[in-house]
Amino acid sequence: MLEQLYQRRMNVMKSKHVRNLLVSGVASLSMLSLTATASSCGADVVSGVNSASGSALEKVGETRLRVMFFRIYDAELFTETGRFEDAEELLLRLEYARNFTAAKLAEQTQDEWERMGYPDNEESQSWIEELTTMWPDVSSGDCIVAHKNPEGSVTFYGNDGELGTIESNVFADQFLSIWLSEEARYRDSRDELVGVE
Repeated sequence: MLEQLYQRRMNVMKSKHVRNLLVSGVASLSMLSLTATASSCGADVVSGVNSASGSALEKVGETRLRVMFFRIYDAELFTETGRFEDAEELLLRLEYARNFTAAKLAEQTQDEWERMGYPDNEESQSWIEELTTMWPDVSSGDCIVAHKNPEGSVTFYGNDGELGTIESNVFADQFLSIWLSEEARYRDSRDELVGVE
């Protein structure tokens, strides 16, 4: 009789232990899933581009932009060779640490173009308008990814997938120069991004 009671008690304890393990396992998986979603912002785009093109984009460099004491974004650059020089295909991933409206991002793009001496003509105005409607407002943790293909068009991606494409070599060079040109506003960040030692 005592042995049966002992056995029953052990079975109850085992089932509680198993239940606790299952609950904690599910909780851990949920946390892993949330972490993966947060930290893989744009990583699935890199995988998707690699699968679609049959090539493997390799990381060139990364940087964290701070202005004053404020973190603005983390950036990563990928190319088909893992080097910036002579890259025909590249992918720039920006993960924002602050909230910005799409209009503010587009306005900042235009300001940088003006600072760098690009012409303020009808074509650039149409690109700014297109970016304003194409891009989403971003919050901390959101990303925007720009993928320049070898033909020169730029496809943008956000957290939820593709946002749109601008088919222009001129736009591609002008847009990416904000981060990658030697005239970039934040030269130290630019050097980290393009892998300058």
